Amino acid sequence: MRHPLSRLAPCSALAAAALVFLTPFSAPALADPVTPDAAAPLLFAHDRVEVARYTLEGLSEDEREIIIGIAQEQPYYAAMAFAPDQGILAEPTVFAANYHSRETAHAAALAQCNALRTGGRPCTLALEVRPAGWEARALHLSADATEEFGGDFRRAPAPRAFAISEQTAAWGTGAGDAAAETALEACAEAGATDCRVVIAD
Repeated sequence: MRHPLSRLAPCSALAAAALVFLTPFSAPALADPVTPDAAAPLLFAHDRVEVARYTLEGLSEDEREIIIGIAQEQPYYAAMAFAPDQGILAEPTVFAANYHSRETAHAAALAQCNALRTGGRPCTLALEVRPAGWEARALHLSADATEEFGGDFRRAPAPRAFAISEQTAAWGTGAGDAAAETALEACAEAGATDCRVVIAD
């Protein structure tokens, strides 16, 4: 029989992870797009994460190890939510992964969990996954978007544009005279309605 958390398959394998305690933050806002050169030092390594723990009370040591192990394989930004009256190994427990911010991952995990919950108290967060060495910065991208930025996007000739959705995990890129329009269209095709260009030259 499969473990109840085995359905929480990671989207990708990440190279390394650390466990830290969660601290509150207030991230600065990015008002206008920044250039690729200005964006590069704001972004984290795409393949290194840390796990910030909210609460895993009531679990055995084996269960904690399973949950932390799954978390360490999630692409940032990710969050795990569970229904407290049903337990962390119940059906409503979900990971929402590969979002562009902590807040969006939190909201997605809670929404998905509450949609699966059958009564009892609302879902709560167990932990989050964020880039290793995380700190509040003016620009945050998901692990997959960060990998794309450091690869094909940086190698493409200018003008270039990178668009993201702040409410979903969607993103898109474009190059050439219609770079911004192409990036926005690619982002919207992923199902987002709030896409905006955050990197452009």
